[in-house]
Amino acid sequence: LKDQVEWINDSKSTTLASTAYALEVIQKPIIWIAGTNDSKRDFSVVEKLIRMKVCKIICYGKFDTSIKYSLSSVVDGYAYKNELSDAVEIAKQWSHKGYAVLFSPGCSSYEKFDDYKDRGNEFINLVNQLKYTANLPL
Repeated sequence: LKDQVEWINDSKSTTLASTAYALEVIQKPIIWIAGTNDSKRDFSVVEKLIRMKVCKIICYGKFDTSIKYSLSSVVDGYAYKNELSDAVEIAKQWSHKGYAVLFSPGCSSYEKFDDYKDRGNEFINLVNQLKYTANLPL
């Protein structure tokens, strides 16, 4: 919890099925940080949960088109950033008191990280470096 926003490291989710589980158990408005890679993914596994629970999606990585065309129209906000650090910064800007920011890539990202632990550690470091002001939107 950082300034009343819950930051969840689910870097181990390398499939959309595992991301679906994470989405299912969170009981707050969700900003989802999703990974991208060049593999084909079937977003129907998570679409219903996204419609019900996710307000914004932030993609990071080299390939944003599959998520962009599959899911960007079902949420209130969508952003694409090449770097995880930029995705975390956008999530901070979009988050409100009582929100959850879910880092659940739903894919591997070997082009940038050694494994899910390395990726998760990078996420944790980025969140720990965030600076908040006392005036978070309600």
